Amino acid sequence: MRRGSETGAEGQNYLASVSDLVSAFIFVFIVMLAIFAYRLATATEEQAEITSQLTAADEVRDSILTQIATRLEDSGMRVQVLRNQGVLRLSENAINFPLGSEIPVSQHEGNVGIVARAIAEVVPCYVPPVRIEAGGPDGRDAAIEEETPRPPYCQAGAERASYDCQRHGQEYAWLLETLLIEGHTDSVPVAPGSRYRDNLELSSMRAATVHRMIAACEAGVELLANTSGHPILSTSGYGDARPATLAPERSASNRRIDLRFLLEPPAGVVRRGESGIEGAIRRRIGEPRR
Repeated sequence: MRRGSETGAEGQNYLASVSDLVSAFIFVFIVMLAIFAYRLATATEEQAEITSQLTAADEVRDSILTQIATRLEDSGMRVQVLRNQGVLRLSENAINFPLGSEIPVSQHEGNVGIVARAIAEVVPCYVPPVRIEAGGPDGRDAAIEEETPRPPYCQAGAERASYDCQRHGQEYAWLLETLLIEGHTDSVPVAPGSRYRDNLELSSMRAATVHRMIAACEAGVELLANTSGHPILSTSGYGDARPATLAPERSASNRRIDLRFLLEPPAGVVRRGESGIEGAIRRRIGEPRR
């Protein structure tokens, strides 16, 4: 009898051990499930925040592109808006260049003045608030404007813009970080003996020339700055690496200028590294990594 009792006790102890082990597994499973649910909720919340931020960024950038494009089209220029890239492409009837030259064709010089005016009227609403008078916000007075007359290609009879944005109470969380004036060429190599080493250098000079022409019409554009205090206006050259068309009969349209608008995330965006919210947003809006 005693042997049977011992056997029964051992069986009960065995069952108790198995029961404890199962309970432990269930507990671990519940903990893991809770962690998974928390991470899923966090990821969903983060994704919702990214979507919200990107939607706001797209709306701001679309607003900039639409306003400038409308002004240019109303002046008779054909432009192409590449919304997913934040690019305003100035077509062959807007700002085009002779073969191998950094100076726009003469009939398009006036268009540079129109582009300058459109930038001056729209961009101040998308940078930190500043009022730029004729001489600028740094103490220079209107006498500077008199000493530096505007070139004839600027809008005839139009005074320089005041740069006083009429926001009508609307504030934008997303602001401009950079407005890139991008120069491009066709695939024809530069001629032997040219002052330019290659198409990359030629495209950079086209962008720089248009930059100077815009500043000559609207001097205050160069004084517009982002939240870091750096000038908004900048240039880049791509040579023939980014053609607008591959059709040989329209290759002249590749000798062009594009305007690219890069935004900076609002101050309230959580910084979680390149793989988190900020990284996703920067990749979407095209902002270079810091």
